[in-house]
Amino acid sequence: MMPHWIAKFRYAIQGVTHALRSHSSFAVHVPVAAVVILLAVWLQLEAWRWAALLICIGMVLALELINTAIEMLVHVLHPGRDPRIGRVLDLAAAAVLVAAITAAIVGLIVLLPPLWEKVQP
Repeated sequence: MMPHWIAKFRYAIQGVTHALRSHSSFAVHVPVAAVVILLAVWLQLEAWRWAALLICIGMVLALELINTAIEMLVHVLHPGRDPRIGRVLDLAAAAVLVAAITAAIVGLIVLLPPLWEKVQP
């Protein structure tokens, strides 16, 4: 029998896999995160820059997963249209948008100076 915490990790990985396969928003965030990570490797960033980028990437991906979970739950529990539920879905999507905009701004602040130094002749 599998220990309880190992099962939890397995379920979480299944959730990420499901999000990658079936939710286009999550499937956009992951490749963007990969490009940012590859750029950070190429730039050989300092630890604090890595920390800022990884916190932002984690924040966006986690919120996208929560947003996806809320959407799925709403569609199961209340398949009909209701403006109040629509507002809840809008708010969850807005949380992802705020996180993504914040991550993009942090990414520019963190990546542009070392990128500029690298490409300067």
